[in-house]
Amino acid sequence: MEPVTKERLARYISLKKENENRLERLARMKSNAEMPAQKDPDGSKHTGSSGERMARAIEAYMEYEEQIRPLVEANRREMAEIEAAVAALPDPLEREVLRLRYMDSNSIRPFTWKEIALYMYGRDGESQVRSLMYLHQKALSDISDNFN
Repeated sequence: MEPVTKERLARYISLKKENENRLERLARMKSNAEMPAQKDPDGSKHTGSSGERMARAIEAYMEYEEQIRPLVEANRREMAEIEAAVAALPDPLEREVLRLRYMDSNSIRPFTWKEIALYMYGRDGESQVRSLMYLHQKALSDISDNFN
């Protein structure tokens, strides 16, 4: 396994988001393939048979699934390696700071140091942020030492 660096940790959120977005698109494509043909207000169907439309939608879905499968799996493997490296740290506070900073965000933006300090210490003052940043540096050092 390659060393887990700050840069590698920082890629985690992007990998997670990429997988979520691709799998959501795949789910929409699958839903479109399963929907019956739409009718116009006058009761007439759109041009083309619903069987043809469904066949095209199923084919597009299957092609996209085949296309993204290797990427999604590679992202999952990379994420699992990062998760395992973080979980292997003996200090629970180090694990927590790395999880919060690099893995737990629901957006593409990582949590800020103040947000993490508030979550971990219940306060987001300057001394808590400094303490947190020291803990973060120690965690980065320890995680890289585990794989060298």
